Amino acid sequence: MSVPTNPRCVLLLAVLLVPAGARAQSTGTAVPDAPVPQTPPAPQGLLQRPPRDPNAVQLARAVMVNGRPYTPPTHHELFVDYLKESYGLPALERSTVRWAYNQAQDQPKGWGQDAAGTAQRFASNMGITAITGNVRYGMEEVFHEDLRYIPCHGCNFKHKVENALFAEISARHDRDGHRFFTLTPTVADFSGPIIARALWYPANENSLYGGFVSSRTVFATRIGTHLFQEFVLERRHHDNEERPRVPVAPPVTPAPPAVGGGGNQAVQY
Repeated sequence: MSVPTNPRCVLLLAVLLVPAGARAQSTGTAVPDAPVPQTPPAPQGLLQRPPRDPNAVQLARAVMVNGRPYTPPTHHELFVDYLKESYGLPALERSTVRWAYNQAQDQPKGWGQDAAGTAQRFASNMGITAITGNVRYGMEEVFHEDLRYIPCHGCNFKHKVENALFAEISARHDRDGHRFFTLTPTVADFSGPIIARALWYPANENSLYGGFVSSRTVFATRIGTHLFQEFVLERRHHDNEERPRVPVAPPVTPAPPAVGGGGNQAVQY
C-alpha cells in the first residue's frame, strides 16, 4: 500500500486522527461535559428525622415528684435552704405570727406588755426559729435526708393538704425522692421552744412541759406556710402556665396620603 504524498491528503489524515479534546484545546473551544447523574431526594418521612429536643429527652428520663422533675439536693442547695428557712423571709414570717400570738396571750407573763416585753417576745421567737432551723439542718446532713418542701403541682385539694401535713413527719431520700417516715422535723420543731425556755425564759416559766406545749405554735406556723405555698403560690404559678399567650400585634402606622391626583382619597391603614 502506497503512502500518499500529496500535502492535502496528509493534512486531511492529521485532522481526522487528532482527538476531539486536542482539537478543542488547540482551537480554544470548550467541549461540553457529560451530564452527572443526580440521585433523587430522599423522602421526608422515611430517612430524614426531625431534630430531638435534648430538654424533652432529659425531662422524660427524670424522676417526677409532685409533678416536678426531682434531683437529689447538693450540699450547697441544702445550705441555701437552711439559710432561707432559718434567717430568711419564711423564717421572719413564722416568727412574726408566733410573736403576735404570744403578745396577745401575754406569754410569758413575766415580760409584761410594755415595749421591752414586746421586743423580748419578738427576739425570743426569732431565736426559736434559728434553733429549729439549725437542728433540722444538722440532722438532715447526718442522716442524708431531704427536708425541702416540694409543693404538689397539679394535685387536687386532698393531696395538697396531705402533702402539707406529711411534710412534718417525713423526708425524701435516694435518687428517686421517695418519702419515708422520720422524726427529724418533729424533733427540730420541739427543740426550739424547749431550748428557749431553758435559756432565756423567766425562772417560773422554764419548765420542760411548757416547752412541749408552746411547740404547737411552731408546728402550726410551719404547716400554715406549707398550705400557703400549696393554695396561693402554687395556684398562681399554675394559673400562669395555663393562661394562653396572645401574640401582640405590632402597631400599625398609617400610610402617607398619595401625592397628586386631587379629590378626596381614603387613607389606608
